[in-house]
Amino acid sequence: MNLIWQDNQINSGLSIKSSGSMKGDWLKQRNYLRELFGNNRVIVSANLVHGSKVISVDGLLDDQIIPDCDALITSDRDKILSLTVADCLPIYFYDRKQAVTALAHAGWRGLLAGIVTEAIFSFKNNYQSKLEDIEVQIGPHIKACHFEVKADVASQFPLELIIRRGDKIYIDLAKMVVKQLSESGFLTNNISVSDNCTHCLPDRYFSYRRDRPKELETMLAYIGFK
Repeated sequence: MNLIWQDNQINSGLSIKSSGSMKGDWLKQRNYLRELFGNNRVIVSANLVHGSKVISVDGLLDDQIIPDCDALITSDRDKILSLTVADCLPIYFYDRKQAVTALAHAGWRGLLAGIVTEAIFSFKNNYQSKLEDIEVQIGPHIKACHFEVKADVASQFPLELIIRRGDKIYIDLAKMVVKQLSESGFLTNNISVSDNCTHCLPDRYFSYRRDRPKELETMLAYIGFK
């Protein structure tokens, strides 16, 4: 596994290629997480649509896949939040003061749709979180070295996120997340970005952009209390 937080309260991370693809295999996902967290936990997964909907899963009693959302949030210590990624950014949130965790899936469409803003809104309005108390980790994802886009996509992003190499255009998606968080009032010291590029590490990560598989292969991102 690829650990995200080295913390005595939170267990969060990302599966790696040697664990196999987690796409569409709910039983495999749950078995993987039960090995990490034990059997007495409720596992909740987001059924992704590359949008901006954030769902609170407080009070759920059974394992569930939540439809039509790209982020989950909870204050329940028995919940494990999970979702799949294969180049998109897994974004892990933890409010230590209010004991709230969240997990978001952010591709370029989701970032433009406002997934980060919606996650912030949910923390502030549903859990009375203060932004200075929230720590954010951006997990392994396709980085600016390989995230090539066409001009029509690039035109929707701020100029400072655009990198040109010859006639090719690349976008730094993590930089956009940091920009959105910082402009919303997050402390920069509370934001960390993984150095790992999914495209650059074929032995460790699946990458849709690199492999172009007929059937999507993904890693499993997760966060929960120990």
